[in-house]
Amino acid sequence: MTESFIGNRIAELLNTRQISTDKMSKDLAQSKDYIDNIIEHKQLPSMQSFLAICDYLGVTPAEFFTE
Repeated sequence: MTESFIGNRIAELLNTRQISTDKMSKDLAQSKDYIDNIIEHKQLPSMQSFLAICDYLGVTPAEFFTE
C-alpha cells in the first residue's frame, strides 16, 4: 500500500457512487479543501473523519482497504 492509497480509494469510491467532493464535504460538515487535500495526498484524515467517510461511502474500514 502506498501513501496515496487513501486519497485514491476515496476518489474511486466517490466516482463509482457519482458523488462530488463538494457534496461529500457538505454532507460530512467538512471543508471542501479538507476533502480535496486528502484526495490530492496532501494530508490524511483523522481516524474520526476516516470512519465517517467509510460510513458515508457505505463501506466498512476492512472493505475500504480491500482493493
